[in-house]
Amino acid sequence: MFPYLYKSWKNLLLLLAEKSSISKHRTRKTLTKMLSVNQKKNKRKLRKYTSKLPVYLQGLMGEANLRCARGDLDTSKKMCFEVIRQAPDAYEPYLTLSQMYETTNTKKYKGYLMLASHCAPNNISIYCRLAEVFLQEGNVLEAARCYSRAVRFEPKNTSLHKRRLELFEQNGDTKIIPIVKLTMAKHIPKKEHELILALSMDVAKDYFNQKNYARSIEALRIPLTRIPKHITKDLINMILELLLICGRYSECLDIFTQVCGFTFDVTITEENNLIVNSFIMPENLQVDLKMKFIICLIRLCSTSLIPDLINGILLEDDVEAVGDLYLDVIEALTQSGYPEEALKLLVPLVKSKNFSLAAVWLKYAECLTMCQMPEQAIEAYFTVMALAPSHVEVLYPLAMLLLRQNKRKEALEVLSQDLSTNKIDVAVLLEQMKLLKQINDWASYWRCVELLLSRHCIVLKNSEELKIAITRYTSREKITKIRAMRNFRGDNTDVETNFVSIKEPSVEDEYQIYMGILQLALDRREYSVFQKFAFMGLCSETVSKIFRDLVLKYPNNNLGWNWFAMMVMTPEDIRYVRFLEFFQMKHTKIAEIRGIMTANYELTTGNYTSA
Repeated sequence: MFPYLYKSWKNLLLLLAEKSSISKHRTRKTLTKMLSVNQKKNKRKLRKYTSKLPVYLQGLMGEANLRCARGDLDTSKKMCFEVIRQAPDAYEPYLTLSQMYETTNTKKYKGYLMLASHCAPNNISIYCRLAEVFLQEGNVLEAARCYSRAVRFEPKNTSLHKRRLELFEQNGDTKIIPIVKLTMAKHIPKKEHELILALSMDVAKDYFNQKNYARSIEALRIPLTRIPKHITKDLINMILELLLICGRYSECLDIFTQVCGFTFDVTITEENNLIVNSFIMPENLQVDLKMKFIICLIRLCSTSLIPDLINGILLEDDVEAVGDLYLDVIEALTQSGYPEEALKLLVPLVKSKNFSLAAVWLKYAECLTMCQMPEQAIEAYFTVMALAPSHVEVLYPLAMLLLRQNKRKEALEVLSQDLSTNKIDVAVLLEQMKLLKQINDWASYWRCVELLLSRHCIVLKNSEELKIAITRYTSREKITKIRAMRNFRGDNTDVETNFVSIKEPSVEDEYQIYMGILQLALDRREYSVFQKFAFMGLCSETVSKIFRDLVLKYPNNNLGWNWFAMMVMTPEDIRYVRFLEFFQMKHTKIAEIRGIMTANYELTTGNYTSA
């Protein structure tokens, strides 16, 4: 029947064309176009609404639906089961059965809906119903997955995307939410350009905060590709900043060309390096985009263009308004080996009202040092110290500059501390140790080390105190015994210092500092110094914690276990017994280590019997 109708329709159009002024060729062309469009529409409709029911069962299914509507549920069920028997892959009987249990039996209602969804995976309404059932049960994740299946068959349905995103946000699945947003931005109609832009920017900012710059760029590529006429200045700035961070400078030039209206004359070297020979910049370009363009050229080492660009910045832009953008250009210039050009921008910055800050002066001092201007650099460093006294990172480079000017006394004064305040700035002390090591003043260096360790160690004075340090007593007991020994000798020196530490390092940093000190003493063959500082560590609860953390992180480190055993020396101590018992559950080697530690204890105390 259908082929006959098709031919009749075609012949009718041709007949009409012959009796009119329309040419046959044009009619055939129009007919072919109409047919192709209709076939596409039919395919789309078939994909959505095609029934797998044979013709002879459609009447029975219709009757089942009618009986269900009239309330004759038993007869309707029998009819549905008969349809299922003959056509088990048709979704209609399962859908009708689910409707019978919608208000009476949620479990069966959900079960039949799931069967219907498997038989008709392209029926969006079934997934939406199923999602509502899961929501009533409180299963938000499964409801969101239902909408994910629906989106797969109707990717341009904005309402489905929104509902899915809402459910994933309600479930708190932070890993999948960016993926859902990007899928939405890729598929919803272009007329919703504001939503596409908002979704892409939101995801890009999240990835940027996670320092996942490549993913952030991919997110911003979506609106650039889909809605290039609606992209904003913020998006352009953000993608350029990300491309600069990732070193993708050729892609920056593409953005400047396609979006900002630049024109370039470039050369590609044999090493595949890109060199910009000349360019034409559009008029009235925003200053932040101009600065990013300058940074891009600096990174591409377009040496011949840089001086004119820097002079242009100084002439055209107000430093009080865009000084923060100056800093980005300065950073690029110093890192790329153009300190003289950076200095041109730094001079107006340090003279300005809004940007004459410690961080800017520090950059100015570093730039002066790179330009071989030590006297001016020293003055700049002192200005940094005046503006930000807590900025200790400036002390060491300042002291080194003073040393190069043969001002050793001034260099040491810069890094000295007033201990009468009972405060130790650990960061300053470490910088002082670095300087003393640099000038080979080892006596002063070891005194600084002793001061550094005194924060948590006993400063041992003689061999008797060293012997107490290696005994099996706890740290508190060792302190008590050393205090008693000093009182007996008439020594009123405090065993424990009362310094307040400022800028305490982390446990990991403290361990690295301590081990570096011991290694340096060993390398210099100053064994008495090595012994003193090693034994001081045996009296420290902080060092004990360090080595406990060390064996936890590296259970196969024998040296760490040796140190830990020296720190403990007391198998009866309940804290360490429990620690070893708990650790033994994860690492079988600990049982052997625990036995060795116990044997060592018996040997040191003499509580053993010979074989």
